[in-house]
Amino acid sequence: MLDLASGFLRPNSGLILEGDRDVTALPPEKRRIGVVFQDYALFPHLSVMDNVAYGPLIQGSGRKRARSIANHYLGIAGIRGIASRKPSSLSGGEKQRVSLARALATKPDYLLMDEPFNSLDASLGEELRREFAKIRKNAGITAILVTHDQNEALALADNLALMRAGRIVQAGTSRNLWENPVNLFAATFLGRITRLRVSKITQGIPGISRVETDGGVITLENEFCNVALPATLIVRPENLKLLEGRRTGAEIEGRVVETEYAGGYWKVQLAVGGRANLIDCNMPGAAPPIIGKKLRLSIKPGTARLLPGLVEG
Repeated sequence: MLDLASGFLRPNSGLILEGDRDVTALPPEKRRIGVVFQDYALFPHLSVMDNVAYGPLIQGSGRKRARSIANHYLGIAGIRGIASRKPSSLSGGEKQRVSLARALATKPDYLLMDEPFNSLDASLGEELRREFAKIRKNAGITAILVTHDQNEALALADNLALMRAGRIVQAGTSRNLWENPVNLFAATFLGRITRLRVSKITQGIPGISRVETDGGVITLENEFCNVALPATLIVRPENLKLLEGRRTGAEIEGRVVETEYAGGYWKVQLAVGGRANLIDCNMPGAAPPIIGKKLRLSIKPGTARLLPGLVEG
């Protein structure tokens, strides 16, 4: 997708538009884009200042003007203090900031980013993602970022497109994709999720359906039950809570098979029959629940969904 947007590939059909401008047949140098690469792609023999000034120089700016532009974007990226250093002396985070400043210095209309934080360690990547969000906002530029990191996509995207085999499965806001996935691929790709096989759906009181799953029977509003069998019930971990009192009519149960400490809480998986029926939830506490223990969980009202098909394995 990035190769098409940047002009390195030509589409077999359709158009590529930058706003209202048709750029389908234009080569990369005729498009108003900046590119931030995963491997930085900095010129090793040039200083940070000259790396960032290179784009404006190629565009026709004089050396003094190009360095002035570079200094401005080094400031936006927060790296004026390393302007005289060579890339070989920089950390991964510093190199990525230089790469970002260099892309912005050409004053593109659009910024294309190829998994720019993938080579950084987790804490640095998270810090730089936050900084990038501020930098992009200050620069006032549209960015298209490709990533396999679900947390990164959810955190950064104003609009998110989930792709599979070259096709868009679902697009919209991060929150909408998280809360209302259109199919099981979207549901399971974006983070942890409970998925239970549905065996029967029957009408109860007006507007409410009775849904029988391998983890228990729950009631759902009809608007969330407009699917035919085979179907799967899904619910996010944050919408499940340990039930210790009376039954609520919206609960599921299973036996603990895995626990993982996540800093302040436990990620817990419960099995129901085969592994294809899996409950994934979060639990507080100093110690994890005992493996093999049977637990009942209540579902936060309005958060469960039914989707067509079954999750494999």
